[in-house]
Amino acid sequence: MKKVFWNAVLIINFYIILYFWFTNSGYLIYGAKSGDIFIALGRLAGLLSEFLILIQLLLISRFTFIEKQYGFDKLISIHKKIGFFLGVFLISHPLLLTIGYAQSKNIGLIDQFINFITRWEGIVGATLALLIIIFVAVISIKKYRVKISYEVWYFLHLPLYIAIAIALGHQIKTGDMSSGGAMYYWFLINTISIGVLIIYRFLRPIYLYFVHSFKIEKIVQENEDVYSIYITGKNMAKYMFQSGQYANLIFLQKNMMFHHPFSFSDTYNGKHLRFTIKASGDFTSKIEKLKAGTRVWIDGPFGVFTLKNSVNNKYVFIAGGIGITPILSMIKSIHNTSLGILLYSNKSEEDTNFWHEIKQSQIESHFFNTSLGVHNRISVEKIIEICLDYKDRDYYLCGPSQMTTNLVKQLKKVGITNEQLHFEKFDY
Repeated sequence: MKKVFWNAVLIINFYIILYFWFTNSGYLIYGAKSGDIFIALGRLAGLLSEFLILIQLLLISRFTFIEKQYGFDKLISIHKKIGFFLGVFLISHPLLLTIGYAQSKNIGLIDQFINFITRWEGIVGATLALLIIIFVAVISIKKYRVKISYEVWYFLHLPLYIAIAIALGHQIKTGDMSSGGAMYYWFLINTISIGVLIIYRFLRPIYLYFVHSFKIEKIVQENEDVYSIYITGKNMAKYMFQSGQYANLIFLQKNMMFHHPFSFSDTYNGKHLRFTIKASGDFTSKIEKLKAGTRVWIDGPFGVFTLKNSVNNKYVFIAGGIGITPILSMIKSIHNTSLGILLYSNKSEEDTNFWHEIKQSQIESHFFNTSLGVHNRISVEKIIEICLDYKDRDYYLCGPSQMTTNLVKQLKKVGITNEQLHFEKFDY
């Protein structure tokens, strides 16, 4: 029902925008002058561009009431899809206006564009805002995004907020939202969207930092390249999370101040948090250099990868490598582990993490070592062989992206529904 509510909010606001546009520019649709219809459509494209930008901000704002309904990975997926339509409207806005005014004045397109830049108030700023938005859109295309670290990518997004402020000023000075109720409405939805982003994306982690004063308590090496970071602080009993969730961490130590998501690898205990990290190619390869006492910036908890969303209350947990971290947290939170079955895949037995904790939980466990060959990989056939009631269980998957994708496809083919499948992707 809550998803229906948010969808209704979007649709209602879309029609409000159409109403104000038609009220102020509708006459151009039926205008006798050449170019009028292009001007009207250009104005609409500008309004829809701003509206989509505000939606984009809400999608990545970490606004709890939306994220709990969809999950951040799904919101990011929607964010990317909306980006295509946003690009169309952003290009259409100046293009249609240039065509429209050029026709109405019977001059060339280049002459009209120069006229905009040199004689129209606020157009230089609006053009700058457009170029910033286009730049951010380009670096968000996958083939470019994968070449940029998250920190650089995040930093390059900051000018976007300046562009949005410029665009708002441009639209309330001229056009369909420049006076009366339309102007107040435009101010309202911009203020709400930007305000939510500031509160949840920036002010909330600041609040958590000062209330809890998070710091590293100790570091425990679990495996050759896997380390558990124990974090404590003030008022820890009040920092609550659900097993399976994750948080974004920044370790405030020289050469380690990178923003990165990590899953909680233990259940809530009111005393400390545990994050288990594998040393890999990024800054995590330096994780062993972290020192006890180092302050930690924590933003979260986040995610809907929790047992709360189970439909059957009987589970198959599937983990690959370091993907055991949220799975282990969930296993340890189950009061009756006979309701769950664990399938855990690693390259070799030596790579298996938390062997003793898994055994101690007494959950039925099946371990797979891929170095022994294809027959020692997790497959839907192995799942059916192990779980005779496989259609009556929920599936929680966390591991390498390709492994998760393949298993999800296989499970759907044997009748497992979307509601029974639970997984999250860490992406940006």
